[in-house]
Amino acid sequence: MRANDLLITLEGQPPGPLYLQVAGALVQAIREGRTTQGVALPSVRELAERLGVHLNTTLAALRELEAQGWVEARPRVGFFVCDKLPERTHAATASGDNAQAMGFDLPSPLRPLTDAKGLLMDLSDGVADARLAPVDALARAYQRALRLKGPQLLGSGEFKGIFRLREALASLLSQQRAFRVDPGQLLVIRSTSMAVTMVAQALIGSEGADVGVEDPGNPVVWDTLRHAGAARLHALPVDEHGLCVDALEALLATTPLRLLVLTPQCHYPTGVRLSPNRRKSLLQLAQQHRIAILELDPEHDFLQGVPHPPLAAQDTTGQVIYVGSLSRAFGPGLRLGFMAVPAALANGLAKARQRLDWQGEPVLEWAISELILDGEFERHLRRMRRAVMDRRDALEDAVTHTLADQVRFASGRGAMGLWLEGVGEMADSHRFDMWVRICNGHGLKLRKGSHFTLDTRGLAATRVGYTGYQPEELQRAVALMLGVTPPNGN
Repeated sequence: MRANDLLITLEGQPPGPLYLQVAGALVQAIREGRTTQGVALPSVRELAERLGVHLNTTLAALRELEAQGWVEARPRVGFFVCDKLPERTHAATASGDNAQAMGFDLPSPLRPLTDAKGLLMDLSDGVADARLAPVDALARAYQRALRLKGPQLLGSGEFKGIFRLREALASLLSQQRAFRVDPGQLLVIRSTSMAVTMVAQALIGSEGADVGVEDPGNPVVWDTLRHAGAARLHALPVDEHGLCVDALEALLATTPLRLLVLTPQCHYPTGVRLSPNRRKSLLQLAQQHRIAILELDPEHDFLQGVPHPPLAAQDTTGQVIYVGSLSRAFGPGLRLGFMAVPAALANGLAKARQRLDWQGEPVLEWAISELILDGEFERHLRRMRRAVMDRRDALEDAVTHTLADQVRFASGRGAMGLWLEGVGEMADSHRFDMWVRICNGHGLKLRKGSHFTLDTRGLAATRVGYTGYQPEELQRAVALMLGVTPPNGN
């Protein structure tokens, strides 16, 4: 590798012999990490032209750096940055104790990224196993997209997403989810978080509004609502029949809500399904109080048993904005989902989509439409569903035979995650949290129960996302969970 585009000037170099100024500029570039160990420097002629100095001056600078141990000369090849440098570079220490402090203040603390060092399995969420993705079919679809529509797809696109994919999705929703929607009401998006951001910006904005959310629920959604719009969140309890509509009615008696954010098909994180009677009552309340409902349904393709049609399929008054995912079927690296919105809102949200992502990724959208239209997507889903059921069975069997005296779960509930609740001594939230921390320390990433509560109260439960791992991997994980049980008395 050669640093052909290395930007280098003599500006800021101390006065002195010109060749030493050149040498100093090169050392500065190495210290700052702009060219790293083992990389070939531009040729002597190129460096001389960039710096506006004579070839002999540049060569003298490089010989000086060679003597100091910064670069090495390779006959007929050029000068290379040494693999072992005479001192630590700025880049090497930038993440350590001597890192440069920021020159500005943050309005609020940022959560650092989770350190993946020592991580064996990330069980904190259910994702598609990318090892099962139809890579060959997707590659062929990409090739066809570029070969047939390359100039068009690489140019300006549609702000709702390409029509071909929206038309295919409308047909899919009608067949698989009993949800009739016009392609003009569909928007192609990158993620559920993007959908929440768009709705928060459009319906809440900087002036703020009251929003009802499920509790326990999804803290990523809560944070997005707060940051994308000044949402004032109100917790609504969830039981074995889904959202408690009585609690919603009581809240509406004192607080007018602008938005409800729900997961009625598969509640996150417990996996319960909103009962038919509550669905009807919920829609009536939303209509009576003119409340928008944001229905998040990213795991629909892997629901246990016979799924109900989405809440949006029962909506006759334009209350529901529906969000689905395609990433959950292919893999987390393929960022694609969709929104179905009331017709009057479609163009406004398309404008919000434009601000966030301009026009999406038309080549990918066309390729996925190919897979849907030629039946490959449906075949892939059948394979994925069989794999998910095998993994679910393996996990439930391992937990039943290994951890039955510590945790319980509801068989057949949920989609891509298993909700574990502590029993016996593990019903104590502090003890359960200790177990989760020890699991994390042994490479199994799980979330404490308080992660899922709006007020961060203790909860002796966690969600195990299992769909990204094979049955034998899940069985090994459960065996490791047994080995990290907290000792009595803690």
